[in-house]
Order: sequence, then C-alpha cells, then structure tokens
Amino acid sequence: MPPQLVTIEGIIGAGKTTAASHIASTMPDTRHIAAPGRSSNPHWNDFHSNPEQYALAMQCWFLRARLRVYMEALSYMEQTGHSCVLDFSLWSDEAFAVSHFENGFMTAAELETYKELMRRIEALHLPPPHLTIVLYATPEVCLQRAEGLERPLLSKSLLARLHNLQCQRYLRDLDEVFTPRWLLSERVAVNKPGLAAAPSKMTLVRDWSDLSKVSNRAIVDAVMSTPPTAFDAWLEPTRDPRFAEECAAIIAGSSD
Repeated sequence: MPPQLVTIEGIIGAGKTTAASHIASTMPDTRHIAAPGRSSNPHWNDFHSNPEQYALAMQCWFLRARLRVYMEALSYMEQTGHSCVLDFSLWSDEAFAVSHFENGFMTAAELETYKELMRRIEALHLPPPHLTIVLYATPEVCLQRAEGLERPLLSKSLLARLHNLQCQRYLRDLDEVFTPRWLLSERVAVNKPGLAAAPSKMTLVRDWSDLSKVSNRAIVDAVMSTPPTAFDAWLEPTRDPRFAEECAAIIAGSSD
C-alpha cells in the first residue's frame, strides 16, 4: 500500500495522542508526529493571564506551527516512502479561534485576521489526509482526562462547543463517513452555516476511549480501509515553486 497520511481528530482529552501513538506502533513503517506543544507557544502563559489581549497571537502561532509540522510530515513521507499519523490537523484549529471569539477573547476584526490566515493556507491546496479518524468522547469524560492540563479556561461548556464545531468540520454529509459508534449520529448538513467541511479522502468515527478493548486487527482494518491513491499525484501540489514560497512566507510569521 502506498504511504498515507492519517490524522486523528477529537476535542481536548479525546485521546488523540494515545490513539496516534498506538496506530504508529501497530502499523508497519508508520511514524507518529505530535502536535506543536503548548509549552513551545510563546503566547500560552500570557493568554491565560490576559486572554483578551493574547488569544489572536496564540492561535495564529498554533496555526502556523501546525502548517510547519504538516509540511514536515509530507517531506518525511516523500523522502522515506513511509506513512505518518498526526494527532492534529490544520483544519481543527479554527474551532478554537471561533470559540475564543464567542467567549469574548477575540474581536470580530481579530477573528477575521485569523480567518484570512486560514484562507491563505487553504489556498495552498495541501495534499489532504488519506484518512481522518474522529474520536468520540463526551465532554464530561474529556474534562476528567484533562485534569493534568493547565486549564483555567477549560470547561464542560467549552468542550461541548468544540464538539459541535468539530461536527461541522468533519461530519457533514460525506458518503464515506462511517459512524457505528457515534452515539448521537450527529450530522451537519452541507448548506448549514458554520465551518466548512475539512478535506480528507476518507473519514471514520470511532469510540476508541479505551484502546485496551480495541483489537489491533480493528485498528489495522480502519487504517487500511482507505481507497488506493497515487502517491506522486497526491503530492503534486507541493512541487510548484509558488507553493513552497507561499508556505514559507506563512510559516515565517510564526513568531508574531
């Protein structure tokens, strides 16, 4: 099977890193690349002290850092011919920016500045994930798992809103969405206002809240369920010199 890019989605505490690490250890020639860490974000502590002043800077840093790591994953795949699994994607980040705006941490103008950055990234036409696995976990469970995080602003209501925004991103009426364990069978119609659907060749929803109860065979079957893709054609957009220039220009602003 050609190398493929797998992204794991879910709200804070859904188990994305655990699932990604487990997939990498289960699948041959597959590397787990972690999301940019909070500790490396120069605006993280300032945001928690003064969210109204630093929300935009913090979230733009995360978005640019996610692009940088996404590009590192693409480069790794091209150089090695191996697969990558990410415990994040670019397209899940906007849910946090929208939530910050709704909570009064960003102004409408600041949210538009963030969205303009997102539009520049979308205009790159990045190779989409071959597979997106959306982890189902209730806000209550996720809040318990997040006890160890620096989370003065984390709450059940925030997680519930992030869950709703993720539904908009990943669970629109796509023919290939498979939701046997999506307890509420929640879907968002294509023409409903909200976040646009995230690009992915295939999207699966899984309740992998306890991986000790999930067989390795089930994990392999999920990851191997993607349709065949010509790897060189998938990577073709990245080989345009203008792509590299614009991508570098976006990432260069990561210290803003």
